[in-house]
Amino acid sequence: MRLARDHYENFPVGSFLIPRAQRTHIHRIYAFARTADDIADEMQDAVELAAYRASFLAHVDSSPEIRLELFTDLSRTIEELDLPVSLFTDLLDAFAQDLDVARYPDDGSLFGYCRKSADPVGRLVLRVFGHRDDELDAWSDSICTGLQLLNHLQDIRSDLEERDRIYFPTCDLEKFGVTEDELRADSASPNVRDLVRYWTDRTAGLLAAGWPLMARVRGRLRLELRAIVGGAAACVRAIRAADHDVLSGKRRIGKATKVGVLARAVFSSRMPRGLA
Repeated sequence: MRLARDHYENFPVGSFLIPRAQRTHIHRIYAFARTADDIADEMQDAVELAAYRASFLAHVDSSPEIRLELFTDLSRTIEELDLPVSLFTDLLDAFAQDLDVARYPDDGSLFGYCRKSADPVGRLVLRVFGHRDDELDAWSDSICTGLQLLNHLQDIRSDLEERDRIYFPTCDLEKFGVTEDELRADSASPNVRDLVRYWTDRTAGLLAAGWPLMARVRGRLRLELRAIVGGAAACVRAIRAADHDVLSGKRRIGKATKVGVLARAVFSSRMPRGLA
């Protein structure tokens, strides 16, 4: 568990949008997920990931052979807030899937992956802030899946080159005539642009579908979510401004845009441009 303490001690706790009462719990959840993610992505070690899972569950059951600070504190959060352990094991399932699955044949398989790799994070955040509601969960799932897909769009070449993964369905690659060699290129071909355009629009639709969540939460959580979705909308606009070329690295989000996103999160309840 070498990575656990590294991430536990280096969590970026400077966000003024997360109240102190919730910050410790978010801190622990982040450390848990980030460590498992690194085991899967950087170490690519299935044995270590399985050991990580076993140690986590042993701490939850109060029967660890060796106590780890990360899991001890996280178990305290789980008990104090009555968090579903299944949300944590879903994340671990997704990280394990990354080690076994490199291609997704269709939408169902991709969205099934997002349901475990992204959606649990949003649901955990809602519960840390005291929300337990099926409708809120559905909106959160839509936003989290959209954020996950946006990450995959921006990393489409590095995922292939560094990890031999293509998350977007092979049926869509065939539909738009995209080859793997085209995804490794320094700039996007017309076929790749069509694929990216299609998934950018779908991603924007998912983020928009989750926007009603903003009206149902209060305080700093509302501001945090507005900022997150506003930042995602800025990425969507940048992809479109680059004519959907996600391979050339021409997409830029400047400092002024970032300041604007934060300002709108504080002062505006309108859905960000690019999502409607």
